[in-house]
Amino acid sequence: MIAQINNLAAEELRKLFRGGKLKALLLLSFIIGVLFVFIGDRLGLDDNLPLSAIELLLAAILPFLMVTLGSDLMIGEFKGAIKHALKLPISREFLFMGKLFAGWAAGALIVLFMFLPTFIGDLILHGLPAASSLGAGIAELGGAILFSGLLLVLANSVSLWVGSSGVGLAVSVVLWMAMSVIGFLEPQLNRFFVTNYADWLQPLLYGGDASMTVSTLLFMTAYYIIGTILGLLAFQRKEF
Repeated sequence: MIAQINNLAAEELRKLFRGGKLKALLLLSFIIGVLFVFIGDRLGLDDNLPLSAIELLLAAILPFLMVTLGSDLMIGEFKGAIKHALKLPISREFLFMGKLFAGWAAGALIVLFMFLPTFIGDLILHGLPAASSLGAGIAELGGAILFSGLLLVLANSVSLWVGSSGVGLAVSVVLWMAMSVIGFLEPQLNRFFVTNYADWLQPLLYGGDASMTVSTLLFMTAYYIIGTILGLLAFQRKEF
């Protein structure tokens, strides 16, 4: 079963690469990473540039890229291409999970394409970082991939329910903005939303508060489960 999903996910990832959107997002993320290297010193981010880049870019740019990819992950195939996939001897659940894993892998690549230029640029400008800084950067990268994958799963679910990638993108952006405003006005509610990267992942990455770390893991897991289940329900109800 796992091998079947892996093969399906690999094929779906190759299909995403053949399309233009993923290539454009990868190129854009790489350019953003390169630009960040050049403006890092001017912004006073010469200390662990990759770490600073991820934390700043996760405030708006990476979420927008993930929502853009997630909103068109499955809904874009409903015009005909997916009908051929449904003729294969696999269930809709397997097809959904294969596409979701492929999208998650594509999202991870987008994060990596943004991280690598900053890491290489930091090596060239400042030399090899200390082991603690290197470890913090790797941990932050893993957290960013986990967080970005969650945004992709949620955006995919929204698009499946509204039935349009464009509308799904707009709804996801509006929801993100609404949660940001509510979290700003009511800070005690911020921990329940997916918009505050620091409150969610900093305790997980750097420890020091066991209860906050457990709470973070529970929130992340719960949102992943909710997004996946709602997306799967919408996918199963969709008529082709």
